[in-house]
This record gives sequence, C-alpha cells and structure tokens, in this order.
Amino acid sequence: MWVIYRKKDHQVVGMSADSETDLERDYALEEVVKGLVNAEAPNKYDALQVTDRVRAAALITTPLDRLILRETPKGKLQIAIEEPKISFLQVSCDATDVHPVDGVPEIAADGESFATITVQKVDHQGEPQQANKDNDLLYLRANYGTLFSDDGHEEINSIKLKKGHAVFRLVSETARRVATVEVFNVDPNLTDHSIRIEFI
Repeated sequence: MWVIYRKKDHQVVGMSADSETDLERDYALEEVVKGLVNAEAPNKYDALQVTDRVRAAALITTPLDRLILRETPKGKLQIAIEEPKISFLQVSCDATDVHPVDGVPEIAADGESFATITVQKVDHQGEPQQANKDNDLLYLRANYGTLFSDDGHEEINSIKLKKGHAVFRLVSETARRVATVEVFNVDPNLTDHSIRIEFI
C-alpha cells in the first residue's frame, strides 16, 4: 500500500488500495492525486510504501487527519497514528448547597434570583486549557429557568469560550423545581457536561 502525502508540509492526502501486490508507486500517486479536490501538480506529492499488511489495515481505517509523518533519526519518513487529544468541560456555579445530602446548589424560586455558571476547558489531568485556540463554541440548554449572558442583559442559548473559559447566568422560575443546564458542542474530542440547580 502507498501513503500519498504533500511534500511541502508532509500532510497525508490519501492512500492506494491495500492488496497483496502493490500498485507501482507513480501509478498509485497519480491515481490518488487525480481524485483530490483542488489538487496541486502531481510532482508536489510523494509516496511512502507500507508493506506490513496489519499496519496497512490499521492505517486504512484511520481518518487522514490523524495520520502524521515523522522523520526518524536517520532522516527517513515513517507514518504514525496520532491519538486525539480529549478535553473536558468543567461546569460549576456560585450557588450554595444547603441540603445535607443531595449536593445540588439552590437559589430562590422567585423569578429574579440567579446562579452564575462558570465553564472551564481542561485536559485529561484537569489542567486548564487557556490557549488562544481554546475558543470553542458551546451550546446551552436549560429545562427550567432562563439563560442569560454574564451581565444579565441578553438571553442566550450559546456561548464562546475565551481562552478556555466562559461565564453565564441561570435565572430562576417562580416554581420550585430542579433545573438541569446542559453544555454541549460539536467537537467529538471535547466532552459535554451539565449541572443541576434547584429553585427553592
């Protein structure tokens, strides 16, 4: 099997079919490049042969954006599968828990009181992720109460992280009940989270 990559940045763009008899290198390269959208000239690409059938089978089932080429100490290229970095959302609020057992924070069920909810993006060790790229768009849903921006001026159903951090409000209803606020997103490598707040 041949792995086709772009020379200038070593980005993997495709693979030839995996078979007992490999296609010729140039033919495999041309066939893959021909099928690319907005492809550059064929001479802008190169091919790396993978002869281990088990390895080839693993590569074929891996999304291209997780395949990376690394240079060995001897200057040769080898292909590796990069594991996705999983991040997590930590959700907390400033409301206090007065119940001795349930662990659910409470605010008054008066239609005016609110809890300030904080979202922090963290890595698998719980360390905050605060880079400029940590600006994911998060969607919000509450089954009871109303969600507002952190200053209370705008009703919202989404919020964008700024360096991995965001703050918003949940305003209570006049009915006594437990509200669940869900925080979710489209990135499969960023886990969703929720928090419960009781109106008392």
